[in-house]
Amino acid sequence: MSTELWLTFIIASLPVHFSPGPNNVLAFSRSLTHGYKAAHLASLGRYPAYLLIFLAAGSGLSLLLAASPVAFASLKWGGALYLAWAGYRLLRSAGTEMGIGKGPRREPLSLYQFMRAEFLVAIMNPKAILFATAFYAQFVTPGQAGFARQFAQMVAVSLTLEWIAAGCFCLLGAGMAGAAQRTGLLAWITRGLGAILVGFGLLLAAS
Repeated sequence: MSTELWLTFIIASLPVHFSPGPNNVLAFSRSLTHGYKAAHLASLGRYPAYLLIFLAAGSGLSLLLAASPVAFASLKWGGALYLAWAGYRLLRSAGTEMGIGKGPRREPLSLYQFMRAEFLVAIMNPKAILFATAFYAQFVTPGQAGFARQFAQMVAVSLTLEWIAAGCFCLLGAGMAGAAQRTGLLAWITRGLGAILVGFGLLLAAS
């Protein structure tokens, strides 16, 4: 691709990766309670899912998903239920005490569980697969000369932007954690993030 087209691709990708979607909200919540390092390491769980989504977009498998109402609905409802469950766990972890210096009950640190949650939140959204197909098609199409190389380069850029975006949300959460804990706002923030995840689940189910 030309330099101009690469710049267009990167600029168009920024809102996709840096928006406060389910995975970034999850990373932000982890960094509030477990710090930047644990949250950013946990975000590694989303990249195998995104790689599978991008490969599905590039290989045309997303067309099979779009043509199968049963498969699409199963993936959609599974994703909606998991998002609602993840939100409920955040709401529950906030506890009932909201006094100064009191925060949510800290979930035991398990990088495997945190990474698994990132993977499931990313992979169980069929609309992400369809969106990736439509998005990449604006810049490269199967069958054109050098498709495999250009597509691989685009995927590498997308994953890099996703890593940077996850890091930004983790930094933001870790930076806010101390002040939120001291002022007693941590539990409220955690409940708000839980409600957002539940809302994402409801939106996915209703779509």
